[in-house]
Amino acid sequence: MMHRSSKPARALARLAVLAAAILMTSAAATALAQSWDEIVAAARKEGKVVFYNNLQPNGIEPLLASFRKAHPDIQPEQIRLGSNALIERFQTEFNAGRNLADVVITFPDERIEKGLEAGWMAEWTPPELPNFPPSINQANRIFTLQHAREAIIWNKTLVKPAEAPKEWVDLFDPKWKGKVAMNPPWRSVSIQQIIAFWEDHGIADPAEKLKANEVRFFEGSGGIIQAVLRGDVRIAHLTDLPLNPLLEDGAPVGFVYPPSGTTLSANKAFVAAQAPHPNAARVFLNWLMTKDGQEALQQYGGLSVTRIGIRPLSKLPATSQLPNVVDGEKILAPARQAKIVGQWRTVFGVR
Repeated sequence: MMHRSSKPARALARLAVLAAAILMTSAAATALAQSWDEIVAAARKEGKVVFYNNLQPNGIEPLLASFRKAHPDIQPEQIRLGSNALIERFQTEFNAGRNLADVVITFPDERIEKGLEAGWMAEWTPPELPNFPPSINQANRIFTLQHAREAIIWNKTLVKPAEAPKEWVDLFDPKWKGKVAMNPPWRSVSIQQIIAFWEDHGIADPAEKLKANEVRFFEGSGGIIQAVLRGDVRIAHLTDLPLNPLLEDGAPVGFVYPPSGTTLSANKAFVAAQAPHPNAARVFLNWLMTKDGQEALQQYGGLSVTRIGIRPLSKLPATSQLPNVVDGEKILAPARQAKIVGQWRTVFGVR
């Protein structure tokens, strides 16, 4: 009797599981609309999008203001960090089930690839995607929106034209002792990539050499720019993120992309798989891929964008005009990255 009576119980249990699955599927469908018009309508109801980014600080608010004009019912909130800290924060939040970010844009390292496998990113197809080369799309989850290049800059009022640096080796010239600046390599993937490039092009032990030359570290490109303009240093390595707006403002800054070559960094964006505002996230990232969004991103973000047909930056050469541009991701394997970071921390006594 007990055996026969357990069959209805098992059937009821299966029905309960099926009903729960149907409810969960229905809830997911409600949370994420299907057609683009439905997604936009749902995004307006969500009314908010949280944007983690590593864009130049003074360009973020103008960029977000442009988005508000296009979508006044969606209020963007942003958190800006360096790429390393940003990825670490997102990873920590994801692992803790504390999902706060809707859209992330950053220079990636191997953690982004691992995050792709771990389910960090939502899979979807932005309506604007056909306006980009296929190479910017990674599994319909990650999209390259911008490219940055590494350069040397100097204060033109303090450095004579004949003394202006021309190659990477000039950063190690003793005549600039105590007057050279750069971002800390442990802070940014793009810095680690150019160090790998230096090593590949015959600059041995760059950490020891720059320590001997009393290099000065400044947190972020903004800090480096200010140090150069104040005259605290004369020359600096710089990821060209803030360079075009600076030149447009008439700052007395010279620059060079060394003839020996430089590295290219891809600024990539994704919608978080567990985004608290999934529809607004898609609307925001898709807007960044529109003609207006790409022009705003280039104007206020200072980097060359990837959409086909966008006019180049006003003061900097196109990547196609530079000699020997190397994709930094291809020369910075995880083991090499760890070695570079560890070596520089050790040489400079940073834990």
